[in-house]
Amino acid sequence: MAASPNLWSPLSSSIVSQTALRALAASLLILTVACGGRGTGASTSSPNSSPATQSITVSVSPLTADVLPGATQQYTATVTGASNTAVTWSAGGVQGGNATVGTINASGVYTAPATIPTPSNITITATSAVDSTKSGTATATIHVHHDNQDFQNGPIKLGASGGNKNDQTTSGNKIFCCSGTLGSLVSRGGNFYVLSNNHVLDKADQGVNGDPISHPGLADTDCGRNADKIVANLSQSAPLKTSNVDAAIAQIVPGQVDTAGTILDLAGTGQPAAPSATIAAPAVNQPVAKSGDATGLTCSSVVAINALVRVSYSTSCQGTNSVEVTFNNQVAVSGGQFSSSGDSGSLIVTSDTARPVALLYAGSDTTTVGSPISDVLTALKDPNTAEVPKMVGGADHPVACPAATQSQVVARQKTTTRLPDSETARATAVKNLRATEFMQDPAVSSVEVGQSDDNPAESALVLTVNGNTRTPIPPQIDGVRTKIVLGSDFRAQSRAVTSSLGIAESEVTRVRSVKERRAQELISGPNVLGVGIGASTDSTAEGAMVVFVEKGSAVSVPAEIDGVRTRIVETDRFRTFGWGHSTIKACSRK
Repeated sequence: MAASPNLWSPLSSSIVSQTALRALAASLLILTVACGGRGTGASTSSPNSSPATQSITVSVSPLTADVLPGATQQYTATVTGASNTAVTWSAGGVQGGNATVGTINASGVYTAPATIPTPSNITITATSAVDSTKSGTATATIHVHHDNQDFQNGPIKLGASGGNKNDQTTSGNKIFCCSGTLGSLVSRGGNFYVLSNNHVLDKADQGVNGDPISHPGLADTDCGRNADKIVANLSQSAPLKTSNVDAAIAQIVPGQVDTAGTILDLAGTGQPAAPSATIAAPAVNQPVAKSGDATGLTCSSVVAINALVRVSYSTSCQGTNSVEVTFNNQVAVSGGQFSSSGDSGSLIVTSDTARPVALLYAGSDTTTVGSPISDVLTALKDPNTAEVPKMVGGADHPVACPAATQSQVVARQKTTTRLPDSETARATAVKNLRATEFMQDPAVSSVEVGQSDDNPAESALVLTVNGNTRTPIPPQIDGVRTKIVLGSDFRAQSRAVTSSLGIAESEVTRVRSVKERRAQELISGPNVLGVGIGASTDSTAEGAMVVFVEKGSAVSVPAEIDGVRTRIVETDRFRTFGWGHSTIKACSRK
């Protein structure tokens, strides 16, 4: 059932076009708008300025600029109303800048930092030497360029920028335009279709079959002012609120899409390749890769499967209001740099075989969310014949994951925080009471107080074991989590009998039964954003319910639920717009 127009306006990740309307009547002023509505370079003044300096204005050009890490950009300040036109330069609010935000010298030459800062948009300020209350600003966006964003001649390879040609809105004198990634190719009934998200191709249930799908997308063509072409037309979408996936297909325009299903960089950076034609089931700790518009080729691993997640959608392109949709049986991928706004619609594949796993549609600062590809294809079956689309691909092949820190995230980086003394004291009291009992087991060589990996905000009893214990070590003892460390000999032995994915299928089954009973109860709280099946990091042979909680919220999750360990991942809200680390110039991506 399609949502009402008031509920589902075009949604995105949010981009303001770099220029305002050119097609207004000649009597209207044509305005240029900075990305995200930031400063236009006009001067600022203080009501306390003296009459002699009130007429001073400062402007900076260029108003916006894209700068590669470590590269330079010349900025020029224009001062009017004063004979002394000297200025002092700042980057990111720091006079002269620094290594984090980049540096700028007295001549206005800005040097970007070696690594992309967060946020990646740096404000460049020129302040009048005559009156420090007068200044002008510009924006430098630090980004890594990916070929996924470039216009392609001839039949396009996928993993490329694209979206609904009509996915833009106008508010006052501003245009907001949105696009994402044309992820992969499927076939059905003898025809070829581009596979991407509903919110990329169908404007979140607001499109019309036949809508033109352009490449590059509006976000990479200055809202259509730069070169693009129509490569497909919207054919079918799975309703967002009832299908449990965010997916749509668009029939290709003959000759405009590579019918081999080739995806940019899918064999490695600069090495396009088709995915495998064989679908893979999502698995805990599964190594995965994707090639998308915003961040190019990236690699990581699956942190949770069968996840129940709450995802926010913008109600319009660059809109401030949002609605929430709950999806079940989703795939969560670890790492804040695996994806960013603009990657929606990317195909997630296994990095060792390039087998399709999931369709990427949302993310947060720590995690990416996708729908299992088998569910996506089923939701897009032909409404007349019930034929299910098939992935277009070839043989299994590895993906050469890039080594650059901007592109590869193997696992979620751990953050070490000092535990409160009260938390350490709580664990110490339990250790003093119970350590002797555990040491009676010859497999246990030590019991110490440490920090939990499943929930770094809590302490843990750290038990080092050198063999199989007489009885299983419980997830918690007297309310304190347990953390199991394998001795070197036992660790080598365990590796020989443990699957490469870390936990046995029986553990997945055990956790799944608890998750299905208890996930809805957990997620009903305002600050629990998702619940899935993953692996414990305190006891690596055990499964765990992965509970995604909103950063900074006071959420208390038990160390175990029905005998299953819990693993806490702090994150911001899952959303289809504006997540992750921006690596692109646009400000309206999906």
